[in-house]
Amino acid sequence: MTETKPTRRIPLFLIIVLWVLVAVSAFATWKLKTQHDLAMEQRKASEAAAAKEKAEETETAEVKAKAPIWPETGIDDFSLTERSGETVTKKDLLGKPWVACFVFTRCAGPCPRVSGQFYQLQKDLRDLDFRLVTFTVDPKNDTPEVLSRYAESVGADPEKWLFLTGDQSEIFHLIEKSFLMPVEENKGPARKPGFEVIHTTNVMLVDQEGRVLGKYNAVDDVQMAELRREVRKLVKQDAEKTEEQKEESPDRQGEKEAAPPATPAKAGMISLSSTLVPLTFHLLAQTETASPAAEPETSETPRTAPDWVYQLPALNATLNGLATILLMVGYWFIRHGEQQKHKKTMLTAFGTSVLFLVFYLLYHFALQSYTGTASRKFEGTGLIRPIYYFILITHVVLAAAVPVLAWVTIRRGLKQQWEAHRKIAKITFPIWLYVSITGVVIYFMLYHLPGAA
Repeated sequence: MTETKPTRRIPLFLIIVLWVLVAVSAFATWKLKTQHDLAMEQRKASEAAAAKEKAEETETAEVKAKAPIWPETGIDDFSLTERSGETVTKKDLLGKPWVACFVFTRCAGPCPRVSGQFYQLQKDLRDLDFRLVTFTVDPKNDTPEVLSRYAESVGADPEKWLFLTGDQSEIFHLIEKSFLMPVEENKGPARKPGFEVIHTTNVMLVDQEGRVLGKYNAVDDVQMAELRREVRKLVKQDAEKTEEQKEESPDRQGEKEAAPPATPAKAGMISLSSTLVPLTFHLLAQTETASPAAEPETSETPRTAPDWVYQLPALNATLNGLATILLMVGYWFIRHGEQQKHKKTMLTAFGTSVLFLVFYLLYHFALQSYTGTASRKFEGTGLIRPIYYFILITHVVLAAAVPVLAWVTIRRGLKQQWEAHRKIAKITFPIWLYVSITGVVIYFMLYHLPGAA
């Protein structure tokens, strides 16, 4: 009778590696599809915008009359507090164009996208004399200190970008009556962390006299490109108007009247000089514009990232939560003698933790690549701050040991070294469980803690 050779199993490590590769491949496929869909959406948006622009050119006066008309006298006066602690009124904003947006710091919706668009405006139009003004729609939480931290996190230039807070009723009145935009405090079951206020994603263009000229949806790249063009046009018109006013000033008029009439020869010289001087400056300006040193490129990396990057922390928290459940279920199985179910459950928990590690590293790598910083700052204050850092430090230290402990524990179990398996499992299980639970806790403290920017 021939002796049957034991079948050789595929090493567990190889199975895990293949699982990770499949997961990464699936994610890459999803990412490429998302980018393709986004490109198609942008193309459709561009075509729709072109069609809309053409339709607007041919629409009748009756249809135009139905469009929102902002007060011709400009927005109502207001008195709000800037993040620096200084009081800002409507009068302080007169004299140059500005763009307004409405967000709040603990927003889990489109606010980061809106602030990201404002940062891009600040960067792209840094050579223009205009302002960016962010009105918080959650002034009860967004104190000047909170707004200051938020402004720093989004890369706001304090000389160009203001953040205003104050009385909620005054802010809501200004948004609804002057900007003609909706805003409402969320109440009842719909009020969840990060969704305390319902507000518009439109940003408003305001001229130097405080009149609203138009609205542009911050989540629509086509409309934001149009806003850039309008801001440039508005600033240019203001500059030309200022120049005309200088030329028509009484002092300049007196100089013209006092000047003696020029002889034909002198007139020719004056005419020649009046032609050559502007031409010379024009050529110099062209040379400076063409020179690389004329408009140095900033080395600062835009502090925004694609939406999929900001979705990874929630995915990682979900994987940590799933690992926690699997660990508890696996523990219950072994306590009730269900060895095979325990084995499958713990292997699944290990695979889930490995998958978490892949997406965790991907998140921090992508965040560093897009924004120049690899992590998000914790903005909590008071007693919660040392508690958070205690949880974070213990989580990070113990998390470094989990892969080794888990692998050794699983390996001994697969080799049926039961005594050695049980001995190390008593160490591995509580550490692994603590790391999984605190991973979820850290996520909620970092992204959904009330008062955190």
